[in-house]
Amino acid sequence: MGRVLPARVSKPLNIVVLGCGYVGVEFARLAKRSGHKVLGVVRSEASRDRLRSEGLSSEAFDIFTGDWAALPVRFDAVVYAASTGGGGPEAYALAYDVGVRRALVWAKSVGATHFIFTSSSGVYRQDDGGVVDEDSEVGGAPTADAILAGEHAVLAADIEHTCVLRFGGLYGPGRHHLVDQLRRGENIIGGRVDHFINYLHRDDAASSILAAIIDGPSGARVYNVVDGHPVTKADLAKWIAQRLGQTEPVFDSAAPAGPRMAKGGRTQPNRVVAMARIKAELSWNPRFKDVFQGLGQLF
Repeated sequence: MGRVLPARVSKPLNIVVLGCGYVGVEFARLAKRSGHKVLGVVRSEASRDRLRSEGLSSEAFDIFTGDWAALPVRFDAVVYAASTGGGGPEAYALAYDVGVRRALVWAKSVGATHFIFTSSSGVYRQDDGGVVDEDSEVGGAPTADAILAGEHAVLAADIEHTCVLRFGGLYGPGRHHLVDQLRRGENIIGGRVDHFINYLHRDDAASSILAAIIDGPSGARVYNVVDGHPVTKADLAKWIAQRLGQTEPVFDSAAPAGPRMAKGGRTQPNRVVAMARIKAELSWNPRFKDVFQGLGQLF
């Protein structure tokens, strides 16, 4: 692969975030602090009012069925960070295929030169403990294929800068299941625990979006976004228990495996997600070098 030259943006931008959920809202905060004008688009009026209460411009709009004419008509960058909110393949197809395609048409109509799609490292199929990069084989499961349909639409779009960010396992404020579980005294850890998990702090996910807009090269690019230091669930659970002053947890593969599986998710795969490309091309590095540092502030 030849060297990719960045097309750095230096002026304040007009940015819209389609889907201000866990990562989207943090990105909106970061972009605003960085001097950009940001509009958050959310599904409900209650979410809209919460964002407005903290000083973030926001509109309630259904990106799957709404009339796009209801939104402002000029943006430099569109960040598509909508999620399924749970559900199976049909929900994934709506959020990551139908929604993305509708948003791309609208982005072109409002003059956007940047379109960022927050995807997932869950598109990879490997489960052998090996390393995967952006060129590794993907797809094969209905949910992964739905996400990939959105990726393909973004990468083929007639927009100057298009970028797919494949996030690792997100955690951060308000999202740290193992810490909560062990704090409750529930020390039986279920499901698979010997696999590598590629974590990503919420704040680092947000900063990667801004880097993709500000430092991203022209054309279409795909980046894995993880902290680069995968850990096994067993090692993380032992570390948390130690920090809490508890005895070592009990691992039982037959016990409930946590909220991901409770929502119908797949068993966690075992692989190491490489993140050399984003470091090289966007000069991006995570603030939290690993999940231990990221969770350390909770104790």
